[in-house]
Amino acid sequence: MTILQLNFNMKQFILPCAILIFGSAFGQTPLFEENFDSYAVGDYIGDASSVFTTWSGTTGGNEDAQVSDEQANSGTQSLKIFGAVAGTGPMDIYLPIGLETAYEVSYNMYVPSGYSAYINAQEALTPAVGWAFDLVFAANGQIVFSIDQVNLSYGSFTPDEWTSVSLRMDPVNDRAEIYIGGEYLANFPFDEIIGGVNFFGFGDGITEGLYYIDDVVVVETDDVINGLEEATQLDLAFGPNPANNYIQLSSNASNGIVRIMALNGQIVKEITTTNLISGTRIELDLDNGIYLVELTSNGNRTMRKLVISK
Repeated sequence: MTILQLNFNMKQFILPCAILIFGSAFGQTPLFEENFDSYAVGDYIGDASSVFTTWSGTTGGNEDAQVSDEQANSGTQSLKIFGAVAGTGPMDIYLPIGLETAYEVSYNMYVPSGYSAYINAQEALTPAVGWAFDLVFAANGQIVFSIDQVNLSYGSFTPDEWTSVSLRMDPVNDRAEIYIGGEYLANFPFDEIIGGVNFFGFGDGITEGLYYIDDVVVVETDDVINGLEEATQLDLAFGPNPANNYIQLSSNASNGIVRIMALNGQIVKEITTTNLISGTRIELDLDNGIYLVELTSNGNRTMRKLVISK
């Protein structure tokens, strides 16, 4: 199935319903495209659009976002999303999608200095049924990708500049991947439909959320494979896991850089090794908890979860 006819909160959402057709990076005609220039400044997008709604389905109020001319990546307008204080809404915009084959959802995002942004992807058409993943654009310029509240990958962006975000989701092959600013961020299992994307004013939980989105596109894409590290066959194995005071690590790469990171992104141990094929013992002095072991070799990277239990 490539296109679903959906009824979401009394809105008929039928793809394709493209508002603007410009083409795409994959040479496909977009199923949906929106740059917010066809609305009046101040319009509530949940009321004015036949597609966008809010998390609760109530439009035209505090939960809804308004079209703004304060920033724009193309044209003169974008959608402004913010929270009243750090770690809250009220703005909570939802783009229901509900597709079962490989599609890319992309948009451009602008985060002003001193503010932050948060989005999540849903595994069902109705929000809150199942989370696929979360993306946080922190005020310090760090990007944090997480699943089930476990941080799995990190990147960076520049505040006060427009940044492209590409979410490529492939339920048929059970994979998804994310690119930020054209740079690879993560590849991970994804075996549900593409339910929808949620733009929430929560921010990073420390600073106030405030950001703008523009040029939203939903387009058919190629199959998503197992990721950069799997595609280049960079293997990483270690044990014991859970570990106590050491791990024995091996790879099919002869040398590389091994980093062990806490879930907040802090690097707690880093070594350069030249005998990965035969195996390397890494001594650990870490508190109990979950960590990430990252191997980088010849421009390729892979990452695995490590549990410390003493």
